[in-house]
Amino acid sequence: MYYFAPVSDMFETSDYIAVYVELAGVGKEDINIEIGGGILEISGIKRRRLRADEEYNFQRMERPFGLFRRRFNLPSSASYEGVKASFEEGLLEIIIPKKKRSGGFKISCIEIND
Repeated sequence: MYYFAPVSDMFETSDYIAVYVELAGVGKEDINIEIGGGILEISGIKRRRLRADEEYNFQRMERPFGLFRRRFNLPSSASYEGVKASFEEGLLEIIIPKKKRSGGFKISCIEIND
Protein backbone atom coordinates (compact mmCIF):
# COMPACT_ATOMS: atom_id res chain seq x y z
CA MET A 1 0.00 0.00 0.00
CA TYR A 2 1.29 3.47 -0.88
CA TYR A 3 1.45 6.21 1.75
CA PHE A 4 2.60 9.74 1.09
CA ALA A 5 4.61 11.63 3.72
CA PRO A 6 3.36 15.16 4.47
CA VAL A 7 6.05 17.78 5.15
CA SER A 8 6.84 18.38 8.79
CA ASP A 9 9.09 20.09 11.33
CA MET A 10 10.25 18.63 14.64
CA PHE A 11 12.21 20.51 17.28
CA GLU A 12 12.70 20.56 21.03
CA THR A 13 13.14 23.10 23.78
CA SER A 14 14.21 22.52 27.35
CA ASP A 15 10.56 21.79 28.29
CA TYR A 16 8.93 20.07 25.31
CA ILE A 17 9.21 18.45 21.88
CA ALA A 18 7.13 20.00 19.09
CA VAL A 19 6.00 18.42 15.84
CA TYR A 20 4.29 20.41 13.08
CA VAL A 21 2.75 18.63 10.09
CA GLU A 22 1.21 20.35 7.05
CA LEU A 23 -2.13 18.71 6.25
CA ALA A 24 -3.94 21.24 4.05
CA GLY A 25 -7.25 19.86 2.82
CA VAL A 26 -7.42 17.11 5.45
CA GLY A 27 -10.37 16.95 7.82
CA LYS A 28 -9.68 16.73 11.54
CA GLU A 29 -11.74 13.53 11.66
CA ASP A 30 -9.37 11.92 9.11
CA ILE A 31 -6.23 12.27 11.29
CA ASN A 32 -4.96 9.58 13.70
CA ILE A 33 -2.22 10.24 16.26
CA GLU A 34 -0.56 7.46 18.26
CA ILE A 35 2.35 7.65 20.68
CA GLY A 36 4.21 4.87 22.48
CA GLY A 37 7.38 2.83 22.50
CA GLY A 38 9.48 5.87 21.64
CA ILE A 39 7.56 6.56 18.43
CA LEU A 40 5.00 9.18 17.40
CA GLU A 41 2.90 8.11 14.40
CA ILE A 42 0.58 10.42 12.49
CA SER A 43 -1.59 8.81 9.83
CA GLY A 44 -4.83 9.32 7.99
CA ILE A 45 -6.37 10.06 4.62
CA LYS A 46 -6.49 13.11 2.39
CA ARG A 47 -9.59 12.91 0.24
CA ARG A 48 -9.90 14.36 -3.25
CA ARG A 49 -12.87 16.69 -3.35
CA LEU A 50 -14.19 16.54 -6.91
CA ARG A 51 -17.71 16.37 -8.20
CA ALA A 52 -18.62 12.80 -9.08
CA ASP A 53 -20.94 13.82 -11.94
CA GLU A 54 -18.18 15.43 -14.06
CA GLU A 55 -15.28 14.04 -16.07
CA TYR A 56 -11.86 15.59 -15.58
CA ASN A 57 -8.79 15.83 -17.83
CA PHE A 58 -5.94 16.88 -15.57
CA GLN A 59 -3.25 19.11 -17.09
CA ARG A 60 -1.09 18.93 -13.97
CA MET A 61 -1.43 16.88 -10.80
CA GLU A 62 1.00 17.75 -8.00
CA ARG A 63 -1.00 17.57 -4.77
CA PRO A 64 -0.86 14.14 -3.11
CA PHE A 65 -4.09 12.40 -2.11
CA GLY A 66 -4.85 9.15 -0.37
CA LEU A 67 -3.30 7.61 2.71
CA PHE A 68 -0.51 9.39 4.56
CA ARG A 69 1.79 8.41 7.41
CA ARG A 70 4.73 9.93 9.27
CA ARG A 71 6.69 8.27 12.07
CA PHE A 72 9.02 10.14 14.40
CA ASN A 73 11.52 8.59 16.80
CA LEU A 74 11.21 10.39 20.13
CA PRO A 75 14.04 11.00 22.57
CA SER A 76 13.98 9.13 25.89
CA SER A 77 13.15 12.44 27.61
CA ALA A 78 9.64 12.45 26.03
CA SER A 79 6.74 12.06 28.44
CA TYR A 80 3.53 10.47 27.17
CA GLU A 81 1.45 12.28 29.78
CA GLY A 82 0.00 15.67 28.94
CA VAL A 83 0.55 15.47 25.17
CA LYS A 84 -1.48 18.15 23.37
CA ALA A 85 -2.54 18.33 19.73
CA SER A 86 -4.25 21.14 17.83
CA PHE A 87 -5.27 21.52 14.18
CA GLU A 88 -5.84 24.91 12.62
CA GLU A 89 -5.73 26.13 9.01
CA GLY A 90 -4.24 22.85 7.79
CA LEU A 91 -1.38 22.75 10.31
CA LEU A 92 -1.26 19.97 12.91
CA GLU A 93 0.69 20.91 16.04
CA ILE A 94 1.69 18.29 18.63
CA ILE A 95 3.40 19.30 21.87
CA ILE A 96 5.02 16.50 23.87
CA PRO A 97 6.24 17.48 27.36
CA LYS A 98 9.61 16.28 28.58
CA LYS A 99 10.01 14.23 31.73
CA LYS A 100 10.90 16.27 34.77
CA ARG A 101 14.43 15.83 36.01
CA SER A 102 14.85 14.53 39.52
CA GLY A 103 17.57 17.06 40.35
CA GLY A 104 20.56 14.77 39.93
CA PHE A 105 21.79 11.42 41.08
CA LYS A 106 20.57 9.94 44.30
CA ILE A 107 23.47 8.86 46.48
CA SER A 108 23.08 5.98 48.88
CA CYS A 109 25.59 4.77 51.46
CA ILE A 110 26.20 1.05 51.41
CA GLU A 111 27.67 -0.65 54.38
CA ILE A 112 30.36 -3.26 53.80
CA ASN A 113 29.79 -6.46 55.75
CA ASP A 114 32.70 -8.39 57.31
